[in-house]
Amino acid sequence: MGDNTPRTIGLPMLIVVFVSICLFSFSGIAYSTAKNSLEQSEGIIERAQNYHQACNAVEETLASLPSVPQTRTTYSIPFGTSMEELQVTIEPDEKGEDYDIVGWVVSDTSSWEAPSDTGNTSGPQGPQGPEGPQGPS
Repeated sequence: MGDNTPRTIGLPMLIVVFVSICLFSFSGIAYSTAKNSLEQSEGIIERAQNYHQACNAVEETLASLPSVPQTRTTYSIPFGTSMEELQVTIEPDEKGEDYDIVGWVVSDTSSWEAPSDTGNTSGPQGPQGPEGPQGPS
C-alpha cells in the first residue's frame, strides 16, 4: 500500500516565500517611516521650546525697561541652532505712558549666496562641461 505519487510543494512554497518577502518589505518601510516621523517630531518640539524661551526672554526684557522708549524700538533675541531670531518692535502709545507692540516676527538671519564663477567647473547642479556655465563660445 505504498503511495508512490510524488509530493509537490513547489507552488505553495513559492507563495509562502513571496508573502514573507512582502511582509518583511512592508515592515521595513513602516519602521523607517515611523523613525523619520519621530525625528521630525523631536525637531519640532525642540524648535517650539526654543521659541517659547525666546518669547520669555523678550517679555522679561520688556518688563525690565526703566522707562518707555520715545521712538520705535526693536528687540531681537536669537534662538535655536537654525539662525532664527525673534524680533519684537514696540512704540510709545499716544499718551507716552506705555508702549504698544507693533511687531512680533520670527525671521531667518541666515542668507543664501549664489556661488561665484571663479573658474570652478562644478556648481550646485553638478559638474559642468569644458565650455563652462555660459555654453560654448
